[in-house]
Amino acid sequence: MSIADILTFASLVFFLAIIPGPNALLILQTSLSQDKKQAYANIFGITLAFYIHASISAFGLSYLFSTSSLAFNILKWLGVAYLIWLGATNLHSALKTRLHTNTSISAEKQAKNLCNNFVKGLLTNLLNPKIILFYLAIFPQFVHHSALLKDSLVLGSLHAFIVASWFILVVALAGQFKNRLNAPRSKSWLKGISGSLFIGFGIKLALLSR
Repeated sequence: MSIADILTFASLVFFLAIIPGPNALLILQTSLSQDKKQAYANIFGITLAFYIHASISAFGLSYLFSTSSLAFNILKWLGVAYLIWLGATNLHSALKTRLHTNTSISAEKQAKNLCNNFVKGLLTNLLNPKIILFYLAIFPQFVHHSALLKDSLVLGSLHAFIVASWFILVVALAGQFKNRLNAPRSKSWLKGISGSLFIGFGIKLALLSR
């Protein structure tokens, strides 16, 4: 790959990264309702998913998902189910926050939350067929057949770095507003809104066709 190719790809994924989507919503919701460490766990999960997507693309499985209606629909409906489950969980949490104002968290529970948020970030990105289709459409324009795996991992790493950098900035900016949203009532509204948006993203994904 040439420097021009790398810069072109970097510009493309940056503008795609700043468009709000399930990943960005997850990061923002975690930043405002929990803390930076938990949001960073989301980011690590999302980042790992990009490496998995890049590997899938390199080995041609993206082509399978894009040409096989069955494979595509399985992945799509898994993504739909996950996003709706995530939204329903947030709505349920919003109701619990209204009923219970004790928000103290033990060290053990915080560690468990880190793991849970890592998995949430991983699955939110991994179960998104749009990413697979994006890699399928974009990667052939930048990778060389003689270095397919190497170029794919380089582009996947670049994609992960740009998205992670943007989300770290989002976490920092969200921290400026967190104090204003620290009251239980504000957290309840935040979880309720984010839960509704996740369900909305799930419905939008359900309407996606190849």
